[in-house]
Amino acid sequence: LVAFGEVGLAGELRSVSQLQARVNEAARLGFTRCILPKQGMKGLRTPPSSEIEILAVRNISEALSVLR
Repeated sequence: LVAFGEVGLAGELRSVSQLQARVNEAARLGFTRCILPKQGMKGLRTPPSSEIEILAVRNISEALSVLR
């Protein structure tokens, strides 16, 4: 599992720069699950020939529920 994002003071998750490159690298390294801020999902593509599962969340609470 890998997670990318910036955590705000209220627990919201914000997008980070070069999200597509980060997801591509995580897939290349063999990660199978990726937690990302829902806000940065526009235009994001799953890398070809990878089995990485993209999980979009709005806040820390949703991210923790995905882990259970």
